Amino acid sequence: MSRYAVLKDTWIYQEIKQEIQIEEREERIQEQRQVLQEIVRARFPRLTPLAELVSARLTDLETLRNLIVKVGTAKVEKEARQSLSEV
Repeated sequence: MSRYAVLKDTWIYQEIKQEIQIEEREERIQEQRQVLQEIVRARFPRLTPLAELVSARLTDLETLRNLIVKVGTAKVEKEARQSLSEV
């Protein structure tokens, strides 16, 4: 048994663990937002303002990932705009 195992049952440990998980999730969301914006800037620069607006509102990682795939695989700007507008 780890010498820290006793600490895992304390309220402070649980609270710190939860805070860390929240911070890590926020970091992942921010990274995904940045990826989306970089893809849009590189492929469809005219859609950058829309991508920034849409990504700022999104808080679900799965939705962000799906949008990144859709925009990243869009063949034309119209298709990318539609994907961004549907979210």
